Amino acid sequence: MLDGISGTVALMAGPGYWIAVIAAVLLATATGIIPGFSAILVMALAIPFITTNITDPVIGVVLLATITGVNNTLDSIPAVLMGNPSAATQVTFFEGSQLASKGFAAHTLGGIYSASALGGVIGAIALLLVIPVIRPVILKISFPEITALALFGVVMVSALSKGAMLKGLAAGMAGILLGTVGLDPITGSARFVFGQVDLWRGLPVIATTIGFFSIPEMIDLSMTRKSLAPLDSKISNREVWRGAKDGLRRWKMIIRQSIFGAYLGAVPGVGAAVIDWLSYVLGIFFTKDKSQFGKGSFEGVLFAESAQNAKEGGQAIPTLALGVPGGLAWALVLAGLLAYNIAPGPILLETRPELVVTLVVTLAIGNLMVTVLGILFTGQLAKLSLVPYPLIGGIIIPISILTAFISMNSWLAVPIVFGFGAIGIVMKMSGWPRPPFILGFILGPIIEANFQSAYSIYGFIGIATRPLSVGLFLSALVLGYFFFRIGVTSTITTSVSEDSATSDVGPQALRGAGGGTLAATASKPGLQIAWRQWDNLVAVAVMVGAGMFIVASIDLPVRSGIVPMWSSIAVFVLVTGQLVKNVFFFSEGHVEIMDVGMRSSGLGGASRAALVVAGLLALFVFTSLLIGLSYAGLVYAVLGPLSLGNGRWRWGGAVVAPVVVWTFIFVIADKFAAVYWPEPRLGQWILDLF
Repeated sequence: MLDGISGTVALMAGPGYWIAVIAAVLLATATGIIPGFSAILVMALAIPFITTNITDPVIGVVLLATITGVNNTLDSIPAVLMGNPSAATQVTFFEGSQLASKGFAAHTLGGIYSASALGGVIGAIALLLVIPVIRPVILKISFPEITALALFGVVMVSALSKGAMLKGLAAGMAGILLGTVGLDPITGSARFVFGQVDLWRGLPVIATTIGFFSIPEMIDLSMTRKSLAPLDSKISNREVWRGAKDGLRRWKMIIRQSIFGAYLGAVPGVGAAVIDWLSYVLGIFFTKDKSQFGKGSFEGVLFAESAQNAKEGGQAIPTLALGVPGGLAWALVLAGLLAYNIAPGPILLETRPELVVTLVVTLAIGNLMVTVLGILFTGQLAKLSLVPYPLIGGIIIPISILTAFISMNSWLAVPIVFGFGAIGIVMKMSGWPRPPFILGFILGPIIEANFQSAYSIYGFIGIATRPLSVGLFLSALVLGYFFFRIGVTSTITTSVSEDSATSDVGPQALRGAGGGTLAATASKPGLQIAWRQWDNLVAVAVMVGAGMFIVASIDLPVRSGIVPMWSSIAVFVLVTGQLVKNVFFFSEGHVEIMDVGMRSSGLGGASRAALVVAGLLALFVFTSLLIGLSYAGLVYAVLGPLSLGNGRWRWGGAVVAPVVVWTFIFVIADKFAAVYWPEPRLGQWILDLF
C-alpha cells in the first residue's frame, strides 16, 4: 500500500493527472445537466478516445471512473429543476421537485451538493479500507441473495404507498413482467418482442424511463402554463450555500446513509435505482416524525443522494477486487482496464497498487470539485424554476425524445417513449404509484438472471433454505407491514392554487409540511358499495393485459416462462384484489401513494392545454416521418412555447428553445456523438412516388 501511495503522489505531481481529472469533471458537468444524457452514454462514447490516445493506463482508467463518480451529483439538477428524473434520481425528483415548487430549489440543490460530496468521500474511504479484505464476504453473496435483495427493494417501495399497497405491489410485479421482454437468458427464446429485432435486448431502460417518468411530468407541468416555483422564491448563491450548510449539519445521518450506500454498491448486480429507494426507506425507518415524507422532504433528498454517491466507491470494490462490475458504469471501467491489459482481481493490489490508491483519491477530489462548481453556478441554474414551464418543456421534451432515440439507436424508441408516457399519465391520474413499476422494470432482468442461475445451481429447495435469502424475504414482509401500520404519509400532490402560490411557506416546508394535496376521500368510513368508474376501468385494463401475458407465457419453454408466468399471475391476483376493494371497500379517509399526482388538476384552462400538448406530440410524430426526427424536435421547440406560453415568454421562448435544441442536435449529437438519424419514411415515400 505504501508503494501505491508513493506512486499516486508522483502521478499527482505531474500536469497530466490534473488535466485528466479536470477534463472528466468538466465533461460530466456539461453532460450531467442534459436530461437523459447519462454518464454511461458519455463513458461509452469516450472509451475509444481514451484508450487510443492516453498511454498511461492509470490516468485513462481514472478518467473513466471520475466521469461516473461525479455525474451522480449533477443528474439531480434535471430531476429537481425540470421534473426530469433518471432511473437513479427518482427519490430526488419525488421529494426535490416538490421542494422546488415551494421555492426551495436553490436550498435543495445546495443540500444535495454537500451530501453528495460527503457521500463520495465516504465511498472512496470505504473502497480503500475494504478492498484488501472484501473478497471472502462478496463471494458469500450469491445469486439467490441478489434475487432476494432486488425483490426486497420492490416490496419496500410498494409498502411506502400506505393507502394503495395493492396497487404498488401490482405495479412492481408489472414492472418485473415487462423487464422479461426480449431474449430469455437461459434458452434464448424471444418473449413478447412482436417480431421486433430491436427488442431482443429488452425494452430500453433510458427510453422507457423517459417515457414513463419524465414525459408525464413535463406534459403535466406544461399544462399548468406556470413556472415550477413561485416567483418570490429564494433563489441565489447565498441560498445554495445555506442549503449546503443545512445538509452538513446532518452529517451523522449522511455518514449512516453513505455507509449503507457503499455496502449495497459492493453487492454486484444491485443497481442505482434500488439503492436510491432502499436508502430512502432506511432513512424513514430511523426518523421519528414520518409525516414529512412524500410532500417535499429535504431529509428525504439527502437520504438518497448521500447513498448514491457513496455507492460508486462500493461498486468499485467488486470491479477491482473480483473483476465483477458492480454496476453498468463500472462495467465500462472494467472494459477500460482490459483494454490496457490490466487484470482485475486480488493480484491488482500487488501489481498496480498506485491505480487503486489514485482511483480512491480521485473519486474524493472529483466529488469535491463538482461540489464547488455546483455551489458557484447553481444560484443561476436554479432560476430555471422561475421560467414558465412551456419554455422549459419546449426544450426538454424534444431533447428527451431524441436522447431516447440516441440511447437505443432505433426509431422504435419514439413509440416506446409515447406508449409509456401514456401509461404514466394514466397512472398519475388514477392514483397508481409509478416508482414500484419503474423499479420493478429496472430490476426485472436482474431478478430473472439471478433467479435462473440460482435455480440451476441450488434448485428451489436450495434457494428457499439459504439463510440470507430467507432473512431478506422475511424482512421484506415485516418491514412492509411496519410501514403500512405506521402510515408513511405520501400523498397525491397537485399544484398550489394561485392564491397560495406566493404565500410565505416558511421553514417548515423544508420538513415537508406544506404543499397542496389531492386526496380521494369517501363520505363515510366503513364498508361501502361503489363503482369508481375511472379507477375500475384502469384496473380492468390491467387485468386484461395480465391475462394476455399469462396466455402468452403458456407457450414459452418452461424455463423461459417461469418469471413471466408468475409475475403476470401476481399482477392479475393483486389487481383483482384492488378491484374488489374498489367495489366493496373500507374507506380509510384518503388514499396515500408514493408518487406526484397531476399538478395541473383543477387549474383553469388545463383541459385546453392538454389538447394543445396532445396535438403538438402528434405533430412531432408526423413531422418526424415527413422531414426527419431531428427537425421534428426543432418544430416542437418553436410551436411549444408559442402555443402554451404567455406574454414575453411566449415569443422569447419561440426563439430560445429552438436555438438550444438545434445546438443539442447539430453540435452535441451530430458532431460529438456521431448520431445517424433515421430516414423520414413518409417523406421518402412521397419523394419516391413523384
